[in-house]
Amino acid sequence: MVAMGALSAVLTDVAAAYRHRAITMLLPQLLGAAGAFAMLAAQGRWFAPGVLPVLGVLAGVLAALGVEGSLGAMILLMDAEVAMDLPLPGPLWWPPALMLLGGFSVVGLALAGRPFFRGRAERALLAQCLTGCAAVLAPDAAGPAGTARRRALHDVLERARHTGSVGGSVLLARHLPGLVALAGTASSAGARGLVADPALVERLRSEAGRVAAGRPGTGGAWPTGHGPLDVRLVRAARAAVAPSPEQNPVQGTEQGTNPMQRAGRRAAVRAVQAVRTVLADSRSWLGGLRVGAALLVAGAAAAHWDLRHPYWAVLNVTFVCRPEVGPVAGRALERFCGTALGLLGSGLVLACAGPDGVLLAVLALAAGLVPALSGTGYLYQAAALATVVLMVTQLAGDPGLPLLLPNLASCAIGCLAAVLAGELFGPRHRQLVVARRLAGAVEQAALALTPRRPRAAAQAPGRPGAAGCAATAPHLQLAVARAEFERVRREPPWRQGATARWAALIDEVERTVDTALAPVSPADHRHFDATRHHLHRLATDLHRLTARP
Repeated sequence: MVAMGALSAVLTDVAAAYRHRAITMLLPQLLGAAGAFAMLAAQGRWFAPGVLPVLGVLAGVLAALGVEGSLGAMILLMDAEVAMDLPLPGPLWWPPALMLLGGFSVVGLALAGRPFFRGRAERALLAQCLTGCAAVLAPDAAGPAGTARRRALHDVLERARHTGSVGGSVLLARHLPGLVALAGTASSAGARGLVADPALVERLRSEAGRVAAGRPGTGGAWPTGHGPLDVRLVRAARAAVAPSPEQNPVQGTEQGTNPMQRAGRRAAVRAVQAVRTVLADSRSWLGGLRVGAALLVAGAAAAHWDLRHPYWAVLNVTFVCRPEVGPVAGRALERFCGTALGLLGSGLVLACAGPDGVLLAVLALAAGLVPALSGTGYLYQAAALATVVLMVTQLAGDPGLPLLLPNLASCAIGCLAAVLAGELFGPRHRQLVVARRLAGAVEQAALALTPRRPRAAAQAPGRPGAAGCAATAPHLQLAVARAEFERVRREPPWRQGATARWAALIDEVERTVDTALAPVSPADHRHFDATRHHLHRLATDLHRLTARP
């Protein structure tokens, strides 16, 4: 049980910033202990068969909160399923306490380096944003290369925004408004092929190195530039690199608290608001019903065929039904093929098994491949996980060769149950999310072109941070939409017919938003009227896509 708690902590160690890492690792451990305690308390009661599906519904709703919620949902179900199958002697509180002991030990080790690396991850994100702005403004940023650079800039900016909002980082909260303004102006200028001062581009690169190294100072005066575009860029760059106290969102009206406490309070308020929004959304409960139904079907099928270790079937449902890692059908196919590949290799190793030292070496190699293969595709990672399971089972005294077919059958049952539930409750969920994100980006771009505040207000001197946030919010929405679309690409081959159409739609929305937010003369009201009309029409079409049955 201590090892299971440590494993769950390792699986949730996905964040770079320490404050963000503490949230993504600590909260899932508490949820996992609660899930294990609930399953142990229900054993032998009349309602015991329904506890896991109910936990599945709650986990599905929790997963709608994002990456952090999905990790907590996975650990909640995983620890509950382990407690359901394994013999756990002692009082009810003892196994969850052992899980917490293993999890907290890994969390402590993960956070032990904070005094030595404090702020390094946040500074690296800020430096990547500055480097991305310089790359967008470079003279060779034209055509497809420029589009790729702008997309990379928006992606890293969204990652920094998410890290700051979840972790409550004071450093990111101070610099992000100016960075958002700088990225918006640079992206729109790059989309129209406007040329910036080369000295300003080099200064942005040097400032990125200074921020990454944590060196104080601003490096002297900024270049003056040669036109209105350079003036706007310099103003936004100054606000991003060295924000003034009146532009600092960390300094509020609260007295008697330090900036870290205020940032933590704001993060807590945002978390409460996000939970309320998810609980009030019917789509979140639909996703929870999907997970609960898949767990119920997989558990019933494993019990009907009397498979050894039936919790393997429901564990496969837990790993497949994760909304932030891709569509259910594509992930289930990769999970089954990877498990079959891993079991084939494990069977060959066990058939020629020698001393336990050989099995330990194979186990260590497979365990090291689990994180190493995370970027190459889930199929290979699932193969490494299947090898780990068989090696651990063999070393624990349960012969692994007789478990090859039951393990493969459990994997097939879990994957089929997840796909059945996913197809039954909203197979187009991912495409609808992409359409809603695109519609939100278009609406925010239209809002930036209102008659009362065409573009002159967006460039008000002295306040580039606040105005830039409004002007670049569409780019952040587009970054999230592209991330959702990349998950759509993981659908199996028979479900990828509409991929090209969605890619063309995203390209059209990106071009429209870049054109709408491009730096033009504020006196050209005809441009604003025509662009605003086109944006409203495009947003209407996107909302029609989300309303289709």
